[in-house]
Amino acid sequence: MTALTTASQYPAALPLGLCVLVGALAAFGLAGFGFSTLSAERRTEGPAALARGAAALSAAAAAALYVWGAVHLFLDETGTAQACRSAGGAGQFGAVDRYGVSYLPPSLQCHLTGGGSYEAAVPGYVTPALTGLAVVAVTLTALAVLESARSARRPANKEKKL
Repeated sequence: MTALTTASQYPAALPLGLCVLVGALAAFGLAGFGFSTLSAERRTEGPAALARGAAALSAAAAAALYVWGAVHLFLDETGTAQACRSAGGAGQFGAVDRYGVSYLPPSLQCHLTGGGSYEAAVPGYVTPALTGLAVVAVTLTALAVLESARSARRPANKEKKL
């Protein structure tokens, strides 16, 4: 089941271009935040900083992978029929009656007259890897929030009296 689909049968260049642009900016921004959070100066902040940095890097990888899938859709925008022909072969392509495009996750479905469909254009590893990275990013973000809350409840270290 796709979360975001188009009303048209073919990918639209403007939404795909915006997805690529926003995804690339998010990937670079999150990577910068993640690496700066994991830098030597920030390591003294403890496990919360480590979880924040790792969450940001996981989210950056997910954004970069999303861009990779969207770029494949963008490149195949004018060759939708060719993408379905290449992915399904001549036998299956003859039974294609329409195309379906999803922007989240990026995919191009070639729908068959008999009722099935098959994926084309976007590499098959994109959706599972994107899902896995998103789950890791959300989990690490939750761990960072919990660790920050736990460290806020701890009393400050008291100086030892001589």
